[in-house]
Amino acid sequence: MAKEVLPMRFRVLHYAAQKKDSFSYHDILKDLKDEYGGEGQFNKGMAQLHLDSLRAVGMLEIADAELDANNELVIKYKITDYGMDRLKYLPDAWKKIS
Repeated sequence: MAKEVLPMRFRVLHYAAQKKDSFSYHDILKDLKDEYGGEGQFNKGMAQLHLDSLRAVGMLEIADAELDANNELVIKYKITDYGMDRLKYLPDAWKKIS
């Protein structure tokens, strides 16, 4: 049975749990394009909004910040222990973290 598509905010949290290193909205847009690329809200602004919202409730934390080639500030995030604990509420097909 194929996995159901998660609401993007939950998918970002699941994505964070899979990442060994910190990540930014650039990584989300690149890595989740196959799953959400057809949705109109799959863009930089919404990806950053999901990251900021998850950070605001303590599920993500800022790991690093740097300027990219365009001199734009890029914030990198990592999942917190609290965020890892919240994964238990995902559907069973999404609970396994590789």
